[in-house]
Amino acid sequence: MQAQTEFFDHGGYLETVKGVYKNEGFIGFYRGCVPPFLGSMMYRSTQFAILDATHTYYQNNPTMTKQIPYTMGLEPRVIAAGLLAGFTRSIMECPFEYAKVNRQTGQNWQFTHIYKGYMIINVRNAGLLTSFFILLDFSRRNTKLYETKLGQFVASGTAACMSFWLIWPLEFLKNQIQAENVHFGNTIRERVKNILKLHGPMGMYRGIFAGSQSIFFRNGASMIVMQAAQKKLTQMGLRD
Repeated sequence: MQAQTEFFDHGGYLETVKGVYKNEGFIGFYRGCVPPFLGSMMYRSTQFAILDATHTYYQNNPTMTKQIPYTMGLEPRVIAAGLLAGFTRSIMECPFEYAKVNRQTGQNWQFTHIYKGYMIINVRNAGLLTSFFILLDFSRRNTKLYETKLGQFVASGTAACMSFWLIWPLEFLKNQIQAENVHFGNTIRERVKNILKLHGPMGMYRGIFAGSQSIFFRNGASMIVMQAAQKKLTQMGLRD
């Protein structure tokens, strides 16, 4: 939706939903679902593995476990985990995101272009995962949300939405670049300038309503599954 020029020209969210359903039927909403499905299994599991590994690696390091003043207990190792996970995820995610965006916009993707938009994805993921891990860590230390499955769902879904809202303009620009959409220009500067000129600051947040729905539910559900899997692995003696 973010990468489709017609989204800007024909009324927005509801009109786009109606148009997709009218032209392609219900299956049209799943166009391009295979690349993110395959990619998510790898990079989403990897990012949490990095969080656990970083926490464990620095657990006896006085510098990395020293609480940062005025943060209600935040430790530097959480920030380090977010930055490292963001970099790692970008390497794994970029090809799948490129294929997804091109499938969703009805284009053929090229293998030689699979890392198109990598730099902006890297910046996006660094901000996304660092803020996401900070918010999750805050919930674990200062609330009782993780004591129930509903609480886990709400904590993860809310943290994911807040993190994505922070970096949404980068998500939007990433989709424009990977779709090779020249409607707003060829460079990042040209795209930002023209979008702001034509649609104002909120133009950079197009698609956030639909995106937030997806982000909240998928991250909430994945947290419940992850917590259950970690509990099972611990019982089997495969995780400390």
